[in-house]
Amino acid sequence: MLSLKHYPYFHLRNQKMNEFYLKEKSIDLELSAGSYQIFFTGGWFIKNLEELDVELIDIETNKKIALISNNFFGLRKQDFIKGQKAVLAFQFNLVKSSRLTFSIHNPETLLLQKVHPFLFLYNIFFPRKVEVDKIRVVIR
Repeated sequence: MLSLKHYPYFHLRNQKMNEFYLKEKSIDLELSAGSYQIFFTGGWFIKNLEELDVELIDIETNKKIALISNNFFGLRKQDFIKGQKAVLAFQFNLVKSSRLTFSIHNPETLLLQKVHPFLFLYNIFFPRKVEVDKIRVVIR
């Protein structure tokens, strides 16, 4: 009999996702201890993530959770989530189960593009920027 340890990505792909539209600006959620990733859907390149004002606050202790943003020369982890392009924006860890508030105070400043700017021909023929009201935030 095979178990999940034989398929290391099975659990990751089928875990519960919390998602909401970026324009909603805030969501309360309850997460168990573990490592989490925050993706934005609709494109594969975030131009100005440092201008986005994002907070993750533990409701019980009123403390901010540190959000880590990793990139390598503007490149970030890319994935497909529910058939849509998605780019990793942040990661965070929880040492215990927590009730959290995730807030984005200025979503209109985010510039999410469908592809990386190095793909010149694609950028010429297709619209580049993803509209803010179509971007979903996925926490998994």
